[in-house]
Amino acid sequence: MKRFRQYLAERRMDEAIVRKGAVAAYAAKGKRHGDEAVRSYNQAKQTLRTAQNMKMVDAKIDVLTRTFIELLGGLVSQRQQIGAVSAQITALAML
Repeated sequence: MKRFRQYLAERRMDEAIVRKGAVAAYAAKGKRHGDEAVRSYNQAKQTLRTAQNMKMVDAKIDVLTRTFIELLGGLVSQRQQIGAVSAQITALAML
């Protein structure tokens, strides 16, 4: 039979494992979203560089449209990253 103090010590250890797992999962999710944002921003930059030497206005407009789509994708990923970091902080505080 376990003593009460031994039971409490084991329970705290389990809670620490759950806390660490939750925080690690949210941290990984935040990093993934941050990487997606960087990838989108770099793609937008590369797309704009290709438009520098273009002469036709219609082609430049198409490139600018693609660039805005990439930038907006990066902003969405950045917002998801902020949400993951907020969840990580909440998990740290609550558990």
